[in-house]
Amino acid sequence: MMRRFYILSIFILIATIGYGQFIGKDGVSKALFYLQKNELDSAKKYIDEAEKDETTNTLPKTWYYRALIYKDAYKLYEKEDKNSPLRATAVVALNKLTGLDKENEFTESAQKMMTYLASTYYNDAARSLNPATYKNAIEYYNKYKELMSLAKSQSDLKQQDVKFNLALASMLNQNLEKETKKDSLKVLEVKNIYQSVLDIDSNNGSANYSIGILYYNESADIINNMDYDMDLEQLDKYQDICTDLFLKALPYMLKCHEIKYNLNETLIGLINIYHGLNDPEKEEQYKNELKALELEKK
Repeated sequence: MMRRFYILSIFILIATIGYGQFIGKDGVSKALFYLQKNELDSAKKYIDEAEKDETTNTLPKTWYYRALIYKDAYKLYEKEDKNSPLRATAVVALNKLTGLDKENEFTESAQKMMTYLASTYYNDAARSLNPATYKNAIEYYNKYKELMSLAKSQSDLKQQDVKFNLALASMLNQNLEKETKKDSLKVLEVKNIYQSVLDIDSNNGSANYSIGILYYNESADIINNMDYDMDLEQLDKYQDICTDLFLKALPYMLKCHEIKYNLNETLIGLINIYHGLNDPEKEEQYKNELKALELEKK
């Protein structure tokens, strides 16, 4: 009986020593042990300790596993939370890791994490593209770009900028069209977003057409709401404003004509602009072109 007890005691002692050696004494080792057991709450507790410990908080592995644990916790607990603190902490850890991992020990795996987290911000940006939360969408999209740049992604972020800003401007513009009296600051905001697209791609038909129409509609709204009983001096002032707006719309519509974008609507726009500019010769030129285009379609 005593022999059995002795053997059992030896077995427990060895197992205990083995367990202690396996997980180590530092927070990172303990965090990794619990991470492998998929016990995220315990893993998170010990990696938080390692982050505060001066002996481990300058090690690349501390920040790698902190990012990994918080990323997994985000997926488990806060995937639907657009303002997830867990995700934000993972991003901070990845940024810290980038500055510490001089030997590129964790680079490949970290870049995959960055790309994954970037995709979640992109999805949140897309889900936030509405009049009430579009500023959040811009914030999430900027986080997406930050992470993709950090991951040294081969994705063309300029083209992603075009895609996102067109979607953003289109949504805001559609909402603007519902308003009877246009807010000039909102109109300017939409123009600026479309202009940011043209700064990347000057031949973008959608952005050129939309800015041209915005300027044209501003002038048309002034004309439609003009009080024709006003004195001549005031009338001349409004006419000058309208002429200036037509002239601002013109180069955008001419660009659409040059690249043959949405040609039918572009020709109608040019006809109306030249009518507003009191240029019957140009107006007739584009009327004839529109007639020819309509005949081709028959």
